[in-house]
Amino acid sequence: MAVASVIGGAGRMGAWFATFLKKNGYRVVICDKNKSMARNLARTKGFWFAPDPRLAAQLADLVILATPTLVTKDLLKQIEPHISHNTLLVEISSVKEPLRRILQQMRKRCVAILSIHPMFGPGIKTLTEQAILTVLLPRNDAAARKFLSLFRKKGARIIRSDFARHDRLASVALALPHFMNIAMVNTIKSMGVPPNHLREIAGTTSKLQLVIAEAVYHETLGNEASILMDSRHSVNALRTFARESNKALSFIKRGRRGGLLRSLGNGRKFVRKDRMFPSAYSRFNAAVEASSLD
Repeated sequence: MAVASVIGGAGRMGAWFATFLKKNGYRVVICDKNKSMARNLARTKGFWFAPDPRLAAQLADLVILATPTLVTKDLLKQIEPHISHNTLLVEISSVKEPLRRILQQMRKRCVAILSIHPMFGPGIKTLTEQAILTVLLPRNDAAARKFLSLFRKKGARIIRSDFARHDRLASVALALPHFMNIAMVNTIKSMGVPPNHLREIAGTTSKLQLVIAEAVYHETLGNEASILMDSRHSVNALRTFARESNKALSFIKRGRRGGLLRSLGNGRKFVRKDRMFPSAYSRFNAAVEASSLD
């Protein structure tokens, strides 16, 4: 039986990968800086526990790094001498640019390394139509193809990318919505409106937005900071958001209703290009019902 080591396995995404791999026939080892949590999880789920990432790497045919970007960078240096030539190393960090040099150097040294980004969280119930971006494939990618085929068979879409394109897309798909929801939580906190009170008096839009905002805070805080800070593309996206927010606020503060209406109209023209736009309201209501907000 093949052995998979998940480093960062006590985190929510690491635990998801550990469980997924166990269900698909791997003997799973987990390792985490939170040793107590990792031991408990191993005992509960039937995993093995490794107290050190280097030992976890030595034991495995497949090593998953489920850690924030800068932690991953340090781990890559630590475990490289302990990985055999028959082992596939997979890193799943949300920001790739800071890892580009070390990943490419390891690839030149013939380490079989696969860099991916699952564009879903650990709460999903099915992999159907979920996207996984692949940024870097090993030169001899038979093991990588086998690994990715596990996800394809469950209905996931594997999308090829590269370092710069990945981080640019992630800045819009991850950094921007996460930043918006962090700002929302800090706003209602500063205004002294408790979430329970907001939920009691708010309409469905606010209730659903609060669900999304609170879900963001279920993420590992170190990973959140990495998504927002470790990519220049994320910083550029957030600067653009701040500029557009200030432009809209200026219309409102100065009473420029015409300017605000033009901005709203231009936004509507843009989103109408989305093929899913006609069903947006019905999908919104379905999400409200599924979330049991009323």
